[in-house]
Amino acid sequence: MKVVTRLAPAPAPLKAAPPDHSARREAALAVVLYLAVAAAGFAVLLLINHHLGRGVEQLLRRWDSGHYLHIAKRGYPGEIPYGPDGEPKFSTIAFFPLVPGLIRVVHVATGIPFPYAGVLVSWCAAAVAAAGVYRLVRTVGGRPGAGYACVALWACSPYAFALWVPYSEAVFSAALLWSLVALLERRWLTAAALCVLAGAVRPTASVLIGTVVLTAGWAVIKRRDGWRPWVALSTAPLGLLGSWLFLGGKVGRVDGWFEAERAWDQQFDFGRATAHLLKGMLLYHHAGRTGDLRGAVVLGLVVLTAIGVLALALDRQVPWPLVVLVAGAWLLMVGTPGSPLSKPRFMLPFLPVLLLLAARPLARAPLGVRVCLYGGGAVVSGWYAAGLLVLFEGSP
Repeated sequence: MKVVTRLAPAPAPLKAAPPDHSARREAALAVVLYLAVAAAGFAVLLLINHHLGRGVEQLLRRWDSGHYLHIAKRGYPGEIPYGPDGEPKFSTIAFFPLVPGLIRVVHVATGIPFPYAGVLVSWCAAAVAAAGVYRLVRTVGGRPGAGYACVALWACSPYAFALWVPYSEAVFSAALLWSLVALLERRWLTAAALCVLAGAVRPTASVLIGTVVLTAGWAVIKRRDGWRPWVALSTAPLGLLGSWLFLGGKVGRVDGWFEAERAWDQQFDFGRATAHLLKGMLLYHHAGRTGDLRGAVVLGLVVLTAIGVLALALDRQVPWPLVVLVAGAWLLMVGTPGSPLSKPRFMLPFLPVLLLLAARPLARAPLGVRVCLYGGGAVVSGWYAAGLLVLFEGSP
């Protein structure tokens, strides 16, 4: 397999051979590993939730899950509500349509209640995403052990709960990761199609769109692969544009999504709100509101991701589109206020790229060390998820 380096100023993406039976078997083992680690964390979450006297459906309807399930059951509203001050109030118009659509399809096809249909969608999508994590590691030249380590670390990361419940992260991660794999293997049409799919899941697909457009644009400049990069370049944004138009059409105005999004405070502010938040955390201001564990996680995430982007840029085995992707995700995370304590969840789909840095050395650790790390991580992940979904105030 040919590995991309940055010895040249702007290297071409990888072009890997089609996977053989051995590669498919390894990817299946990676999925089994993901499911085992995630199931352990989810079991801890459910046990703590039961201990606290909460019902399972109550847990599955918390925060964003409730919005997606409401859309799946009742559809979108026909107008944006406004407060007495003329400002828009919270509305489900801000949520993209693919995930609630999938939940509704599963509910209709199986007859199971909407919350459990949402869980089924998330777990199936997360399994597909786990296979994508493994394939991505192998595509950039990682050994099988590094692929397994990357999958397991992602499965027990602190905000992995978003892959277990009816959130959009699992579906978005599946589309994102396999689009990256196709992009690095120069399968332009597949990369563009998956990018369109990601654009129907979350607005953060803008980061993936930018990565696909830049990579395809470079191929066009270098006159590689004929007409296919042109198609990728022109079609990658269609999912995001289509979602904006679809949601705007629900309320009868082209900018309907942007108007609804004002209530969620998601306008790009070049990092002013994030800087204010981090200053408050460092100086222990508002300790009663942001002084729990999440403050340390957010602060660590912002700093470590910046360091990770630099480390990826210096790593000759990592193709430059992956560096662009994570750098863009970091800029969008820091530059958008929104719910400040949700920033680690925002980075969850992009996390496997950063975990490349840890997966390779971890793969050389003794098996017992890795088993203890993954098992302990699953327990901590489930315990922390209970705090995020059940106890802590504010959207996780």
